[in-house]
Amino acid sequence: MLRVICICFIVGFDQYTKYIVSQKIPFADSITITNFFDIVHFNNTGAAFSFLHNASGWQNSFFIFITIFIILFLVYQLRQLKNIFPQLSILFIIAGGIGNLIDRVFLGHVIDFLYFHINDLYWPAFNIADSFITIGAIGYGISIFKGYVK
Repeated sequence: MLRVICICFIVGFDQYTKYIVSQKIPFADSITITNFFDIVHFNNTGAAFSFLHNASGWQNSFFIFITIFIILFLVYQLRQLKNIFPQLSILFIIAGGIGNLIDRVFLGHVIDFLYFHINDLYWPAFNIADSFITIGAIGYGISIFKGYVK
């Protein structure tokens, strides 16, 4: 039950932040927070880091299918693990995947809004779900390296 609460909290936080951005910042506009960080409103039809960012309808369907497949695989994997560190890592990946899946299913794209840069060098915009996926993937990699996952 605690796993479901954790996932719901992360997904809720992700969806809330995307909703606020979509309501308060016009599309393709930005708010400068610091000299290296902006809050933007971008729509990403592609994969991570705007890879294939001009994806068509069938590609969106493909991303939805792949995301569902990965989430189901990770739910199965989660049930096999005994150590809390890889379990938490997988929970983060699942929650992030669900957050972005909701966007893809209902909007046809993912809302990205965190935008870091140094002068004119920009990191691709991302969102809370992407952050949890990345943290979870790093944690899972460490789990494998440490031998927590067989």
